Amino acid sequence: MADKRWLQAVLRLFCGLIDYLLLLLPVQLIMLGAMQLQPSQVDLLFRLLLAVYGVLMVEYAQGATVGKKLGRLMVVDRSGAKAAMLHVGLRELVRSMYLIPVAGWIAGALSVVMMLFTGRTLHDMVGNTQVIYAWRYEPPEEDE
Repeated sequence: MADKRWLQAVLRLFCGLIDYLLLLLPVQLIMLGAMQLQPSQVDLLFRLLLAVYGVLMVEYAQGATVGKKLGRLMVVDRSGAKAAMLHVGLRELVRSMYLIPVAGWIAGALSVVMMLFTGRTLHDMVGNTQVIYAWRYEPPEEDE
């Protein structure tokens, strides 16, 4: 069981890195180059864009960002149903705060440790969500 947690943790980190790089390179080029913004402004806007990207992708792309789709992962709520947009928004805001120097990095490291031992991260706890393998997803039965 512990081996599966390590594997899922590495997979989740890799998928997060894909999403980060997917946004970072074009945003940096556009904001720093074309828009001539200051690096501190670009950093804040990038964090906000990362959160918005996560919310929109989870809401409208079957519960997964591009990175999660490549890793065949998806975000659902704790009961296994589609996560509410408000909860995903809180989740993504906390996740984007990991990019804040020192305090965010410490929170991010704590989150990785939590993921290794419990299978859930700090941002999953805040958003009442969990990340599952997409092929295991079975939507809950709806009452008619």
